[in-house]
Order: sequence, then C-alpha cells, then structure tokens
Amino acid sequence: MTYRDLSSPQLIIEHTGQVFPLGVDVVTIGRADDNSIVLADPEVSAHHARIVWDDRRGYYYIEDLGSVEGTYVNERPIAGPVKLHHGDVIRVGNTVMGLSWQTSYVPPIEEEEGRRPFPFVAGIVAAILAVVTLACLVLLAVLFLSRDRGVPDVTIQSPANNSRVVAGTTVILQATASGARDITLLELSVDGVLVANTTSPGPEGSSLLTVTRSWSFDRPGQHKVSAEAFTAEGKVSDPATVNLTVIATAEDTPTAEPTATASPTPTIEASATPTPTLEPTATATLPPPPQVEYFQANPASIYQGECTVLQWGNVSNWTDVNIQPGIGSVNAPGSVEVCPQQTTTYLLTANGPGGSGTASTTVTVSPLQADLVVESISFAPDPAVQGQDTEVSITIRNLGSGQATSFDWRWQAQGEGAIDGRVAGLGPGERTVVRANWQPAGANDSLTTMASVDVNGEVDESNEENNQLETAVQVVEPPSQPQTLRLTSEDRLDGSLLNDGSGGSNEPILVGNGKIEDSVGEIIARGFMSFNIADIPAGATIESVELRFYQQEIQGSPYAKLGNLVLERVDLGSSLEPEDFAAPALDSGTIAQETSPGAWYVISDPTLVTWLERELNAGRSRLQLRLRFAQETDGDGEEDYVSILGGGLGSGQNAPQLTVVVVP
Repeated sequence: MTYRDLSSPQLIIEHTGQVFPLGVDVVTIGRADDNSIVLADPEVSAHHARIVWDDRRGYYYIEDLGSVEGTYVNERPIAGPVKLHHGDVIRVGNTVMGLSWQTSYVPPIEEEEGRRPFPFVAGIVAAILAVVTLACLVLLAVLFLSRDRGVPDVTIQSPANNSRVVAGTTVILQATASGARDITLLELSVDGVLVANTTSPGPEGSSLLTVTRSWSFDRPGQHKVSAEAFTAEGKVSDPATVNLTVIATAEDTPTAEPTATASPTPTIEASATPTPTLEPTATATLPPPPQVEYFQANPASIYQGECTVLQWGNVSNWTDVNIQPGIGSVNAPGSVEVCPQQTTTYLLTANGPGGSGTASTTVTVSPLQADLVVESISFAPDPAVQGQDTEVSITIRNLGSGQATSFDWRWQAQGEGAIDGRVAGLGPGERTVVRANWQPAGANDSLTTMASVDVNGEVDESNEENNQLETAVQVVEPPSQPQTLRLTSEDRLDGSLLNDGSGGSNEPILVGNGKIEDSVGEIIARGFMSFNIADIPAGATIESVELRFYQQEIQGSPYAKLGNLVLERVDLGSSLEPEDFAAPALDSGTIAQETSPGAWYVISDPTLVTWLERELNAGRSRLQLRLRFAQETDGDGEEDYVSILGGGLGSGQNAPQLTVVVVP
C-alpha cells in the first residue's frame, strides 16, 4: 500500500476537535514551538513523539522520543516504533487523539479450499494475472514517480462556514494545505485581500502547511474567507472558501415584522359583532453576547522554561469557549497550565446565541540571563621570570540562571600586548579555565594584569559590570646561566723539584724516587702544576671543578712500593723555586691509583671546589698543586717514578686541565 492509497489521513484531537492532516513528512508532537503539532499540555514533553510514513512498507508508525510520561496506543504503552491503523487512539500526556483514514487498498481474495481449476484453465488464468500484475506495477510506478506533482488540497478549519460574528470580535482564521509533497506557499485572504501566508522551510516544499491569523471584522455584512496553496512546480489548489455574517451587535438580529391589521369582516345581517383585530406578533430577540467574568495569568511574568496558569471565571450565555493559541475548547470557569517560550497574548473567545465575547491576557516571558565573571587569575611559575614562558590560568564562571552563548575573553599585562581567546558557551553555574602563554617583557615587583570576559558584548547578562578582574604578579630577572671555563696549566710553572735542590719548571712532572746519594740519601722527586684562575668572575658560585692530567710513563714499580699519589694545594707565587720542594701544604688529599702508562687521571671531587673557593677568597690568581707519593722512600736505590706531561714541551691537548663550572 502506498500513501496515495489513503484518503485524507488525519489526526483529530478529541477535546478540541482540531484536525491535523497527515502527509509523507514526519509529524512531531510536543510542547516545544518547533513541533508539527504543539500541545499546551503540561504532561507532554517538549519533544514527545513522532508519526512517520514508511513508504517501503506502506503504513504510518508512531515512535516515542524519550518522553517522561510515555506514549500510548489504545492505552498500551509503546517501547519502540508501533504500526498505526485506522481508528487507533493515541494518548500523550492528558491529550487524546484519534487516527482516521479510508483506504482504497483491496487485499487479494483467497481461493476457497478444495476448488482447483483444471490445469489448462489455470494456465490461462495465470497468464492473464501476470499481464494484469505487470500493468498494475507499471501504473503504480507512474503514480509513484509523479506523486510529487499533485495538486494540494486546502481546508479552512476556522471560522466555520455560515457562522455569525459580532463586529469588533477577534476570531481565529486558520487553514491547512496537504495532499502534495512540494507545497511551498499557503495564502489566507479576507474578502479577496491577502492577510496572512506561510511558506515551506525549503524550496523543495512540504507535504503540510498551516497558516493562522487573528482577525477582527469591523464592518457588518457578508464576508468571505478564502485560502489557496501553491507548489514548487507552479500548481495551484482549488480555493477553499467559507462565508460568514458580521452583525453590528448581538441584538442586531432581524426581528419578525408585526402582522398587518386585518380588515373588518363584512357584517352579517344576523349579527352585528365585528371580527376582532389581530394583534402584532412579539419581536424575536437574541440573548446578549457572552460576558467573561475575568481572564488572567498567574503569574503574569515568567522566565523562559517556567510555566504559568491561565485562569478564567464564569462566562454567561456561552455555547463554546475557545482559547488560542494552542489550547482550544475549554469549559468555564477553569484553568490550564501553559509554558510559552516567548511573550504571548492569549485570547479567550466565547461564542453563544447572542454572538461572541472575548478577553485577553498577556504572559511576559523574560529570557534567562547569564552573568559571566572572572573568578581568579594564577601564574606558573609565580613569581614569573622575565623572558621565560609563564602559564596564565584564568577561571571564568557563569553565575546567572541562563545559558551563555559563545563569547571572547582577553588577558593583558600592563604595558604589553593583549592575549585573546574564545569560549564556545557556558551553562548556568558552570566554570571553565582558559590558559595563555606569556613571556614577561621586564622585571617588576608588582605588575598589574587584567582579565575580561564577553569583551564584545555578545552575551545578554543580568550584570554587565562584573566582567573584569585585576591582579598583580611579581616578575623577577632570570637567574644567571652556568658558564664553563677550561683552564690549561702554565708551562712556566709546571715541572719537578728534587730533594737535592735540582729540577725546575719547563720540565716533565716527575713523581717518585731514585738512587741513593751520600749527601741527601735516596733521591725524591715531587711534581708541580699551576692554573691561572684570574678569569673566574668575582662573586661567582663554583658549581663543579674537574682536574685532568696525563700519565705518560711509569718507571719501576712506584705504585707497588710507594702507594698512592697525594695531591696538595700550595702557594708557590709567580715562580718555581728549589725551596718550594718543602713548601707547606695548605690542603691535601689522596688520589686513587691509575697504574697504566698513557692514561688520564680524572679527579672530580667537591674537595677541589673548596680549594678553588679558598684561593678566590684569599685573593690569589692561581691554583697551584703539588704531587708526591704517600711513601716517598723505600731504600732500595732503584728508580721508581711516574712521568706526567706538563703545560710545555709540546704536550698540546695532553697538558693538565682544570674545568670549572661557575654561575656569575
């Protein structure tokens, strides 16, 4: 079955009688204004349910959209899509709707059991059925492909045809167009003058359009309301027309004319009594129009998302009471909850034998407003460092009861450029943290900074005066970076001294002993190296010191006989003299053995830092060191020594080195 097999499918609201034609477009039901059918029922969710035409299966189905109260078909709750049938009763909240259509679809007639045509006849019948089926399929295809090009049907729901209206009374004009899928325009006219129209959301048109307009007839007499629909293909509906009579007042109904006085009947001789004169008939009058005791909203002002109650009192001489928009027929007195999303004027119209009476009340709907503030500004690191990356964290909060749409924020340090950003939105009570990377331009004990939100005034706020926050931050100069100094020993002060008074500078650095002399006994050699430390900045912090010297040769067995080398800090002055052999040691320390020739001694010990600091504090420009063995004599008269390259004698990169890391 296709949509074209259905005749006038429609949804009828029971308590108001409102009729909503169904087409092939999805019909949504709920309290929100963007629904196809808007219900002023507090038990109905904003988007409650929808009715969908399944073109492939050929039927309508209804589906709940996650409503609070649920959707019922024939008083059975639905949990998923449910197929609809003619006569089904749908309930959403407290609103009951009936589904109605007629169908021209005829199901196939089943063959009676036991009756079978003869094979030959059956073949003929099968061939005929195949031809008929093929023709039907072609016809259905043509209908399917051309269904978008139908002519729309237009129905005027209000006012009723041949109704009577008192002049000055506001009535609701409403018309609906359906029956085609590409309806683009529906026009409503009064006495041939266009007074309202509605258009489809897109240029391709829609299967259902409704136009509504409040109207007051000021001139008594006959009037005509008409409506026409237009499609995207340029087709025009037959105009729908209703006629109505506008009377000056409720009492302005034609009265019966008095009957003429009858002429005297000819007298009869037998009697002189004349025939009585006929009295005029009584004038026929209508009751006064309905009077509404009161019509009010309590409260009359609300915020978006809130509801109010419409209340009305007794109504005299009424046969029908109707409230628009969106409520329909009601009893009097009564009340109903409404939840308009914008300021709305509700019109109560009471109709009766004597005409109509109206009353109105306006519900003022104020939008919920946001209130954006900057709660705090923090910095990492704190204090900030001049020229170095600093993370600025800005906490923004919406203190209001309304949603804040997208807005810009800005942060700026005094005298520097601004940093901008954007927040996509912020719900009531929500907060967010935005961050900026900042490199302070200069040191400052108390630098003023300011953060601002909604800098372009995009958000409607309840308080526009609290969008900024000032705070101060300290900015310090960056710490000095470590410097590495590599010092090579001074060749003119490197060398060896012996206990017999020989030796001197510009010689290999020898440490050990040798032959036995009558004058001094066993010859003892001590080595010397000197480093110029004048380039180390005054007041600098010594972070580390490393001493390296190259052991070129080992003669005999000095380490086995004499033990470890001992390093001593001495003060030799500006020259190496024989008496420096026995100069007093200012500090000393034993060095771990390196027993291989052609190897480096590498000494990195906090003790060297201390020695260097002592030299700098004493105001000396050199660090001078002496090498000796822990046991300098063994009495065997054999040569046991090590030879270390000094700063001269072409030692090059193998010369003694002192590496100093300082922070100025």
